[in-house]
Order: sequence, then C-alpha cells, then structure tokens
Amino acid sequence: RMTIVLDERSLNFDFDKSIVKPQYFDLLKNIKEFVEQNNYEITIVGHTDSIGSNQYNFGLSRRRAEAVKAKLLEFGLAEDRIVGIEAMGEEQPIATNATKEGRAQNRRVEFKLVQRETVQGTTAAPVANENK
Repeated sequence: RMTIVLDERSLNFDFDKSIVKPQYFDLLKNIKEFVEQNNYEITIVGHTDSIGSNQYNFGLSRRRAEAVKAKLLEFGLAEDRIVGIEAMGEEQPIATNATKEGRAQNRRVEFKLVQRETVQGTTAAPVANENK
C-alpha cells in the first residue's frame, strides 16, 4: 500500500474560520478525480495556528476538515472514499507561528491518500437476499 500526503498543495483558511474558499474548489475537484481514477481512499487532516486554546484549536481543526469533507461530497466524491477526519489543532505547524505569514500557512487542511487494497483475479458474487 502506498500513501501520498498532499501537504504542499494544502488548502488554507482565514483566521478562526472553517469556510472553504472558492479559490480551492478546483483543487478539491482535482483531488476527487484523482482519488476516483486511481482507487484511493482519503483522510482529511485539519490544522490551526497557535492562537487560542488547545481545546478550541482542536475543535476548529475538526470543523475545517469536516468543511472540506462536505465540499468533496458536494462535488460528488463517494462517502466511502473518505475514511478519516483527523483534528491536529496547533500541534503540527509547517511554519513559524511568530509571524502573520507563518500563522496563515498553519491554518490548513492536508490530505492523506492511501491506495485501496485490490484482490487480483476475483470478483464479488452477488448475494441473494433470503429474507423475502
């Protein structure tokens, strides 16, 4: 199984917001297409900057990941392709929280893609429903 983490193409948020900006819609549509065409499952990981309490930031990072999930579903991704939501809060910064620019980079959602297991040479047989 191969895992791909799309962090360099992360999706960023305004301060204290969990609204997916329209500028990221094409990115999400591209991720949806890639996941479907290459038989991947996706985990959505939310992050925040360091402003606010730990507890608040965990909730905010979850809301960000959930907002991205809702947008992917709206764009037609099958729900069973989204196998996880992770809330990291402020625990995994990719930039310094000492500057406005760094904090802006830390307010993000990342995507972990894992290829689905496929069994070669077998097909699932339909199961008859015996409860008639």
